[in-house]
Amino acid sequence: MLNRPSSIRPAERGLIAVALNEPTTEHARAALHQAASVADVVELRLDLMDELDLPRLLAGRPCPVVVTCRAVREGGRWHGSEEARLDVLRQAIDLGAEYVDVEADAIHAIRERGQSRLIASSHDFSAMPADLPGLWQRLAASGADVVKIVGMAGDARDTIPVLQMLEAADRPTIAIAMGPAGLATRVLALRYVSCLLTFCALESGGGTAPGQIGVSEMLAVYGGRTLSQATTVVGLLGPELDDAAIRQWNLGLRAQGKDRVAVPFVVPESVSAPDVVSALVAADVRALVIAPAFQEVVGQALDELETAACRRGRVNVVEVHDGRLIGGWIDDEAELAARLDALTVPA
Repeated sequence: MLNRPSSIRPAERGLIAVALNEPTTEHARAALHQAASVADVVELRLDLMDELDLPRLLAGRPCPVVVTCRAVREGGRWHGSEEARLDVLRQAIDLGAEYVDVEADAIHAIRERGQSRLIASSHDFSAMPADLPGLWQRLAASGADVVKIVGMAGDARDTIPVLQMLEAADRPTIAIAMGPAGLATRVLALRYVSCLLTFCALESGGGTAPGQIGVSEMLAVYGGRTLSQATTVVGLLGPELDDAAIRQWNLGLRAQGKDRVAVPFVVPESVSAPDVVSALVAADVRALVIAPAFQEVVGQALDELETAACRRGRVNVVEVHDGRLIGGWIDDEAELAARLDALTVPA
């Protein structure tokens, strides 16, 4: 049993990680150097490589790395034997890789870890695990240094248990809801002290998992390097993502140096928007901007409607005050932006 203590180090939290999907050692070396100019750490997905010289890949690396060789049973593409896969991970440890990612059901096979930090991971590409706190406890009990839990989000409500788990975690944790509906977790994870890192793609539209965004988008649009629990969160609630609108909201809300972030909360039109709005109170969201598709129905979830919303029979902004949901209607975009800009995180 691995039994190294795993306290949260001040310099080991809120890292921006770029996940590489490169076919050869030379391609991966070139991408590693490119990624190191913008990222804190780079994930090397060895199972996605057609050719691999691990000593050469790790030699002279310009930044810390996470070495991953994912099994097919958890969404990877390794087609050799299980023992050969584990030997690759053991070799990464022998070569001094900073982090080595091992599936929870295989971590018992890693007897030594040298100076490497071991990540015990669990992945579900079909849904979110039903009991995230229980799963976190089981992975933490393995003695690994970092707990990693990844699931597939169906709608915005699946982001909530992920963020609650990060809030409760007492050791470095990677927690992600994949897919478009889980994008908010990739951004908001950075607000939590327990968050080791969040994964990005080197280029927008690439990456190694559904819903992964480009590192330039994480930094320039969402302000990934400045997020904390003091950051005011505004949700953009709708059935689909509009990249241009997300960018516009974030640039506007961070004007004059204010600590704000706007994140998309995706709700398929087949899902009850009022149910989602009620649930998002638990996600530490201060306000929601409501897309037209849901403006006539979200009132069912609210505690109070302002006069303008009552007259219109529609709601385009919901604010959270002491756990109460208050819906309003604002015709002027500049006025709406100014109202959101005035929000602060409750003391």
